Amino acid sequence: MELKIEARTRDLTGKRGARRTRAQGDVPAVLYGLGNESRNLAVKKGDLWDAIQGEAGLNVLIDLWVVDGKEKDNQLVMIKELQKHPLREEILHVDFLMVARDEKISMQVPVVIIGEEESVGLKNGGTLQHNLWDVEVECIPTRIPEGLSLDISGLDIGDSLRVSDLDVPGEVEILVGSEDVVVNILAPRVITEEVEEEKELLEGEEEIEEGMAPAEEAAEEGAPQPGGEER
Repeated sequence: MELKIEARTRDLTGKRGARRTRAQGDVPAVLYGLGNESRNLAVKKGDLWDAIQGEAGLNVLIDLWVVDGKEKDNQLVMIKELQKHPLREEILHVDFLMVARDEKISMQVPVVIIGEEESVGLKNGGTLQHNLWDVEVECIPTRIPEGLSLDISGLDIGDSLRVSDLDVPGEVEILVGSEDVVVNILAPRVITEEVEEEKELLEGEEEIEEGMAPAEEAAEEGAPQPGGEER
């Protein structure tokens, strides 16, 4: 499904132009791709937020209508890069990439974990460790999946799942190694901590025994202590 967004061309560029664009409630943007010259645009902040809040997230397919004075044209685009403020929920800049419906592109697609409630390893106190949150894929724009499912219901403590275990549609090609580990289940940390505590106690007792004074050793063996008389 394609989402329609309207943008306008902007003449002011650089930091000054970007600040003025944001002050007007818009997000500065750049449009490029398919061998065309880049164009500086401004898009409504609310429209952009609505687009990326959908199920497709940043992989949303956008029908971008560009207003340039009295002229208006549209392009099929995807979000190539989105810059946000490090502290505030504010979009600072967006790059739109022009795409063709019949030409493959590469994108990052999120991994969607399912079956957590049925996982034996998690029920036994294990911890799910994510090694890959996103996977790079290649396909035509209209076939980019919203996410790649990974069923962990059969995992026990110590088990792992790899890229080859992902549920991948036939028209999608994975661009990362099939043996790369996506998730694994770690043993409960409490067990490890208890073992470490016991180890520390044993080491402490050994240090005390090794550090005993000669008088204490002699007393344990029944020998007379220095300065004392044998009776």
